[in-house]
Amino acid sequence: MGAVNPDLKAEAIRLRVEERRSLREIESVTKAAKSSLSLWLRPYPLTDDEKKARSKTARRYIPPKKSHGEESKYHRVVNAAKLSPQLKGKVAEAAVLFRLCLHGFAVYKSLFDGDKTDFLVEVPETKLRLKLQVRCVTTPARHGLPGILLTCADGHNKRRRYREGEFDFIVGYYLFNDTAYVFSYDEVVRHKTHITIAEEHAERWDKLRS
Repeated sequence: MGAVNPDLKAEAIRLRVEERRSLREIESVTKAAKSSLSLWLRPYPLTDDEKKARSKTARRYIPPKKSHGEESKYHRVVNAAKLSPQLKGKVAEAAVLFRLCLHGFAVYKSLFDGDKTDFLVEVPETKLRLKLQVRCVTTPARHGLPGILLTCADGHNKRRRYREGEFDFIVGYYLFNDTAYVFSYDEVVRHKTHITIAEEHAERWDKLRS
């Protein structure tokens, strides 16, 4: 065994005594040999409670948190879990209509129940008319970010994927953070049943004008 580096030994002991670091952590910080560290730290063992706590932390898998944004004042005053799908749909349509009007679009509501187009939107600068489908953002039961369903009713208890031409844009409204996520048909065409919301699509009403 080579000569002991007194500074390295002192730092290793400090990390144990002052910061209560484990052998592995001290090895990672100091780059000292494990055999040397074991010898130096023998007079300064971790307590049994510290060892148990570190053992539990090492075994427990903590999944990464996925941000849903900041909870809106609207979500705080209602029990969203008790809202029926029909009422959630009406809330989503009202929220999207409000935004469309603020951005200066002319909006026409479909006259037919069950129509795949919720709003017909006219861009004032170009007079271009766009088919808009509005959905309430759904929240997964266990893990993952909320998303927008890309399927619709197709007869009794059947569903199918939206077809080309049934909408130009699909907008998902998320009551939790009071945000609308705007996707063009081309942006979702490769997704089969749903698309996950993302900050880059939040309130992107400029897409309708591009």
